[in-house]
Amino acid sequence: MRLFRVALFTIVSLLFVAASMAQTDTTGTVQGTVADQNGAVVPNATVTLTGPNLIRPQTTTSDASGAYHFSQVPPGKYTLETSAVAGFKGFKRDNVAVSLGSSTLVDITLTTSVGATVDVPASPEIDQTTNVSGTNVSTEFFSNIPTSRTVQGLYTIAPTVARSGLRDASGRDRDPSVAGSSGPENSYILDGVTTTDPAFGGGGAKLPFEFVQEVQVKTGGYGADQGLSTGGVFNVLTKSGGNEFHGDVFGFFGAKGLVAKTKNFPLTGSAPNGFSETDAGFDIGGPIKKNKLTFFAAFNPQFRTNYYLTQTFKTPVSSKIKTPYVSGKLTWSINNNNTFTSSFFEDYTDEKGHLFSPVPAVSSGFGAKEASFQGENQTGGTNFAERLNSNIRPNWIGEFSFGIHRQRNNVIPDSSVSSVALITDAFAILNGSGAVVPVTQTGLTSGNTNIGNVDYVFSPGGSLQRNFIRDGFGLYQDQSRNRWETAARLQNIIAGIPLSTVSNFTKTST
Repeated sequence: MRLFRVALFTIVSLLFVAASMAQTDTTGTVQGTVADQNGAVVPNATVTLTGPNLIRPQTTTSDASGAYHFSQVPPGKYTLETSAVAGFKGFKRDNVAVSLGSSTLVDITLTTSVGATVDVPASPEIDQTTNVSGTNVSTEFFSNIPTSRTVQGLYTIAPTVARSGLRDASGRDRDPSVAGSSGPENSYILDGVTTTDPAFGGGGAKLPFEFVQEVQVKTGGYGADQGLSTGGVFNVLTKSGGNEFHGDVFGFFGAKGLVAKTKNFPLTGSAPNGFSETDAGFDIGGPIKKNKLTFFAAFNPQFRTNYYLTQTFKTPVSSKIKTPYVSGKLTWSINNNNTFTSSFFEDYTDEKGHLFSPVPAVSSGFGAKEASFQGENQTGGTNFAERLNSNIRPNWIGEFSFGIHRQRNNVIPDSSVSSVALITDAFAILNGSGAVVPVTQTGLTSGNTNIGNVDYVFSPGGSLQRNFIRDGFGLYQDQSRNRWETAARLQNIIAGIPLSTVSNFTKTST
């Protein structure tokens, strides 16, 4: 009997999860009550939701208690209206904001008399259905603020989120700290696909601004379906096409002469000494068949050159980084109750030249020859996401998804040292000018017999430094970090209260 009670409790707990899990990772909801000016509910009122992010308008009817509900609404700005009926004026509210994973509450008050529609100005709404802490940032906002041009640069907008000091190959911030947690403890989701690095945590994919519709940052209170994280959850949704063609052409450029010069260099190794970059591309979206099938496509190649000064050789070196970002999405409105979305995005990144790292044993630049620090670093990969959003019944919705995350992390040495064993001195002596003092080898004799050798360095006023690479390459790496996953989210609304169940299956390989 006790086992039966435990099993029953477990099943009920899975089926009826708290309302904080009521939203999907890729949509939001609009809900409220229709009433007259005296507070009496108005049943059977037709409510219509329209906006550029909907392939076709959504329509619903208020129930016997006056409640209405729009499920699985893509994030964006919408118009909510009712037509004049049964002695009431029509109602219209523009700029109703819908955010990822949030519920927008709009109560409709109908006034008596027949005739004109009542326009109500939009006002900020507080999502009262969830206790998740964090923030949502839409493209209308972040496209007009001066910050780094990848989505990772937006994460610190949320409260308790701070820079962790981690950077990608292009020198941009990545993997922030949330409420004191380290960067690798976060969870990352793009278009409903988990893109967290399967090997060591942290973000396994990145996107430029032009590909992104909205970013949701969750810093606490999120559901168990987004577990495996002791930090934050960063949920990103890419743009979709609409019933009207739209597009952009953009370009950003930076020259080395516009970057502040480095004045204080380290005693050993190499140090950043400026950069130049080119960031340009285009995006376009629109209908393939109006009210049925839309597309969005974007291409944003980014090129960057990082300049360094190696203290060992007193010569400038550089590395070149290339990332041809690509994104595409198809949205198919199968019927009024089912929408299928297929999307992909790529962020393959190649860095060639001097591979800089603050870790001396990897590629500090402190060595006998520059070839020990020359090579190629290959990161990034491809992501695919397939998703079906279904309104099964008026009070039942479902989201069914499948995703593939492919990621590489390869470090390839320069051909001149690829077959040479790594030779590293634990210590080296630098003279006052920063040059490595050579080792003097001498023999010990007893009479005419050689009884041993003594190697020494003589450098008055010199300094002792660690990890001097005489030959070879510091790090070889050939890794594929892949994940595929399926998920099903079902939600039932009973008496206006959303109750959800979630099932996930994930397989990773490294």
